[in-house]
Amino acid sequence: MKKILVYDDEERFKKTLEESLSSLSILEREFEVASMSEQDFGEALDSLKTRQIGLRDRGSWTDGDNPLDDVAIFVVDYDLVLNEEDPFLTGETVAYLVRCFSRCGLIVAVNQYRHDFDLTLRGHPESFADLNVTDSQLGNPNLWGETAEGFHPWYWPVLPSYQQDLEKKIRDVGENLDEPICKVLGFDCKLFDVLPRSVSEFLSTKKRPSEITFRDFVLGSGNGLRAKDALEANDDVLARVGAARIAKWLERLVLPEQDILVDAPHLVSRYPSLLAGDPADIETWNATARKAECDLGMNAGIIEAYRLKQSHWVSRPVWFWEGVRECKDILEVREPWKIDRPDWVFCEDASRFHEEEYREFVAATESPYSRRFVRYFDGIKYSPIVRLSM
Repeated sequence: MKKILVYDDEERFKKTLEESLSSLSILEREFEVASMSEQDFGEALDSLKTRQIGLRDRGSWTDGDNPLDDVAIFVVDYDLVLNEEDPFLTGETVAYLVRCFSRCGLIVAVNQYRHDFDLTLRGHPESFADLNVTDSQLGNPNLWGETAEGFHPWYWPVLPSYQQDLEKKIRDVGENLDEPICKVLGFDCKLFDVLPRSVSEFLSTKKRPSEITFRDFVLGSGNGLRAKDALEANDDVLARVGAARIAKWLERLVLPEQDILVDAPHLVSRYPSLLAGDPADIETWNATARKAECDLGMNAGIIEAYRLKQSHWVSRPVWFWEGVRECKDILEVREPWKIDRPDWVFCEDASRFHEEEYREFVAATESPYSRRFVRYFDGIKYSPIVRLSM
């Protein structure tokens, strides 16, 4: 079985995190959930630091196995002030070391940011964790692939699927380290060169965006390896870091714009004629809010030419907006005056359409589609709250 490993320096809190995952029936068949002892974590951390030194000195490490190498998902709390060896250690430092110097799968950071729902929709791309959540949401079944009513941010991936896809991304990068990122992802070069500055600056090197390779990004962008770690890094390290960091860039900077890549619920909100079922039934619309590659209740064949074919690079089916908006096979493109707006909106914090009791907010995007909606659940912390009043 695959391993989910949990670590916090406070025993009581670590126990709570472990129990929140162990109680999820959806994980029982595929995952074994356990926590790391203080001693095991200390030894693992020492091994990671030894590997870091080895990489700087020789371009590789030879210290044998690390207990994190065969972990599918590593969950680490941010506040590690009680760690006896290093009181200044944080979960972010651990995330960097684990990502760069182990073969661990996904890294989930807990409580680095103290809000449940990010109203910017951009998340925290600077963090080396693949996902940042609060402890109250770690055990939310929607995060792990179980469909449940209530709080369910649309920007969450389904973690078991996301973990499987990470290995595919690593293979892609390992086989194409010196190919342009846009080519490997399946983007048009011209589109890559006109990405909004707030999106493309994450990739920043001295080259044009369409010319940046994975090697360039990991070694020179400032969002991959640190400068000293980059001097002698081998290709295996570059592939793992490049895959994880570009995946987060796609999820937290590209997808929120919804005018570079657009997903199904946002697409049918603009072009209702793409719906395959009864547009007067809200459940027809909710059928599009699925993250798996499955029947989305859409006439997707019309826009198949514009679908992102490298689908394992993103957490949901998406299409290139540049092509879709010019597709004359779509009624609203051909006859824009015939757009029939529904009585409901897509709520980003529920992953569902709702007809009433929703609130509008402004996401931190540069696209014309920055105005979005939330259901606004009681007991959920939204931040920055000012975006609800803009």
